[in-house]
Amino acid sequence: MPAENNAIDTRASEWAVRLSAGPLSGAEQAELNAWLAADTRHQGALARARAAWLDLDRLAALAGKDLGEPEHPLFPKTAPSSSRRWFLAAGLGATTLAAGAGSWWFWGSRETYVTEVGEIRRVTLTDGSSMLLNTATRAVVRFTSSVREVELTRGEGLFEVAKDAARAFIVRTRGVSVRAVGTVFAVRAVSEDVDVTVTEGVVEVADTNRSGSAIPQRVLADQRAVVTPRHGIKVQAVTEAQAQRRLAWRDGMLVFDGESLSEAVDEVNRHNVRKITIDDPALAARPVVGIFRASDENGFARTVATALNAESTTDEDVIHLRARP
Repeated sequence: MPAENNAIDTRASEWAVRLSAGPLSGAEQAELNAWLAADTRHQGALARARAAWLDLDRLAALAGKDLGEPEHPLFPKTAPSSSRRWFLAAGLGATTLAAGAGSWWFWGSRETYVTEVGEIRRVTLTDGSSMLLNTATRAVVRFTSSVREVELTRGEGLFEVAKDAARAFIVRTRGVSVRAVGTVFAVRAVSEDVDVTVTEGVVEVADTNRSGSAIPQRVLADQRAVVTPRHGIKVQAVTEAQAQRRLAWRDGMLVFDGESLSEAVDEVNRHNVRKITIDDPALAARPVVGIFRASDENGFARTVATALNAESTTDEDVIHLRARP
């Protein structure tokens, strides 16, 4: 309930700011009416937000500033002055918007989201965008009045971006930036490489590690960009089937189509506390093909052992894969 109430207060504060700017359009008024009717708590939250706005007038009066008085606490008819807008942003930041858990975009506060090993988490952001975070991932979100930024410090995320022509949506990781306006794309920062897969829309990928003024490269739907320290950005086409395999983790699955056993084991280990180790270097290079449940490290080990004529043994918290004698 606290998180839900915070979301309501944040939304109410957004409406308070929009109302302070002057009369709403017909579409905006209909949107506000629908929001107020959707939950009995919404009208009270908006009233509190507007009351905080009125309190700023009193503070301004004490300071000798005439910021004007709205004709109605919920539906002002006149636009505020620039000084009033400043007071509104600063004052609400200390009052009503504090309940928004730092998500209000006016001053760019940050929210950090972390998934543990084996956890997948969906986060709905304040602009309507969403991000689905894979196992062992950490993302720091910062929204301002001019940009929406996510710093992916580790792991992997799938981002569904709400359109906002005034504020680009940028994911940054390891010196690589991925810029979008409205699209769906995944960013993976697990090894030293950064992998970007686009399933809808267009993004621009820039590698600032190679040059401070690196020229962004456009990556379209059904394309993938791999950014490496040595070669920079390489863009290639991907089929829908390939993209779905790369994103199978959304459903708790892992799909391998010829990757080496070593690569497959690294990916399985990311999703599980119990780790798999390969005791035979020659076995590590063998290709793996199949669909596996990400959380079933035992089932993966047994299956690949059978397919590769190897054996799987468990020693305390480690699963060993080795060639048969």
